[in-house]
Amino acid sequence: MATHQIPARATSRYSGQYTNATDPQRLIEIFSDSHRIALSSKNPDTAHERFELAVEAYHQLMSMNVTSDVRASVHSAMSSLADQFPAQVYVNEALGLREKAAKLKTALKKLELLQRAHQVLQKGLASNPGGSASIQTAAEQVRAEIAQAQAATT
Repeated sequence: MATHQIPARATSRYSGQYTNATDPQRLIEIFSDSHRIALSSKNPDTAHERFELAVEAYHQLMSMNVTSDVRASVHSAMSSLADQFPAQVYVNEALGLREKAAKLKTALKKLELLQRAHQVLQKGLASNPGGSASIQTAAEQVRAEIAQAQAATT
């Protein structure tokens, strides 16, 4: 897995939103919620927004007088998020499409959603040149589901 740097504060659409925040506990809650949602949302827009909110909360926490344990923990969590997010956002979007496809009765509509999921994963592989095992695995699963859906349409 490629190591991604923690984005600069200015890259977040929320840059400066918490500049006057003085409650580290509240910022930790915002950071934790944003971290969790960024890595689990099947809606890529929501995932990106929460990633950016986590970036802002992280930078504000790092600018505050917090204990070294809190600083180390938040830094570690943000580093992990920066590493996981670029691939996970594609995997989650494809998963959402696969879940929708699984609920459909019509084989052609199911196939259409599965093909969209595959396109999302291909885009993810192209934008993560180091390759991502999670995207590769999801792409293999989608290809198998596409083959099953194609067999059902013939």
